[in-house]
Amino acid sequence: MRSYRLVMVFLGILALSASGCSKSTLQTPSASVPNRPVSSMEFSDQTASWHEAWQNLSVKLQRDGLDTVRTNALFARLDMPPSAVPMGIKVKELYTNKFLPRPKAQPQKTFKTKLGIPGPWFKGVVTTANAKKCRDFIDQHAVAFARAELNYGVPSEVAAALLFVETRLGGYLGKHNAFYMLASMAVTRDPADIPEYMSKLPGSEGQIPWIREKMAVKADWAYKELKALLSYCYANGIDPLKVKGSVYGAMGLCQFMPSNISRYGVDGNADGVIDLFTVDDAVASLSNYLRRNGWRSGLSVTQQTRVLRTYNAMDIYAHTILALARTIRQLG
Repeated sequence: MRSYRLVMVFLGILALSASGCSKSTLQTPSASVPNRPVSSMEFSDQTASWHEAWQNLSVKLQRDGLDTVRTNALFARLDMPPSAVPMGIKVKELYTNKFLPRPKAQPQKTFKTKLGIPGPWFKGVVTTANAKKCRDFIDQHAVAFARAELNYGVPSEVAAALLFVETRLGGYLGKHNAFYMLASMAVTRDPADIPEYMSKLPGSEGQIPWIREKMAVKADWAYKELKALLSYCYANGIDPLKVKGSVYGAMGLCQFMPSNISRYGVDGNADGVIDLFTVDDAVASLSNYLRRNGWRSGLSVTQQTRVLRTYNAMDIYAHTILALARTIRQLG
């Protein structure tokens, strides 16, 4: 019976590899030692370890008020180890910015444009062809955009331009499962859990306490977002294992983090569910977000930029949206 379980574990890991999981998702005790055979005992020990990690996370969520039956059933279906990807990427970013010398990047200077929106913009976004796609999208979902503009005062062109920059109008919603990414990040607290990333960070062995501290902060952040995601899914009858998102759990056409759904999410089509994968709810929700963060009619470009930077802190992000919106408007 024990050998049968080991065979099933091994076959499960092969199936995950065949389905396109990255190497860093499948961490084994020998991950940093190439060309050494991994014993069946190591597979058994690791499987027990990640099952325990999921179980502990499930118990913590239940203690914090999430439904016991649903949460137990959900984690019982999560038959794969935590992914090192989200925490590994974040640690690499933080460590590089803190410790690795890099050539000083020349700051991008703003410049005047014919549209009256300062450049630079994201490359290839502000084009007549893309503006036409946005105009057609607005026309196809005229009621959703008109209702949102009436209720929140955010021009349809701005809402559509934001959706284009975030997800290409829903054409790209992320390749990850938001629940799995956030759950993985929430249980990944030790540098030993991300060996492939640690091995590529020069001098990291001398910065273990700093790295562990940063990992704890990010794991706690991921836990709060995970809790918000599951609360949202349970309330709206959504299967968390079917929610696509970014590597850090942003989701929907408007790429909300889960904790923003309860604050800014709107049931735009009044069907009783806030579903950010539908145009009605996504447009209403992002418009509500912008309104509550300062959007008003009559704002200058500088003031509009300031509001859009609450969504994403880069000037180039805000300026690209405003320039694309103005291009849409010029189409009539």
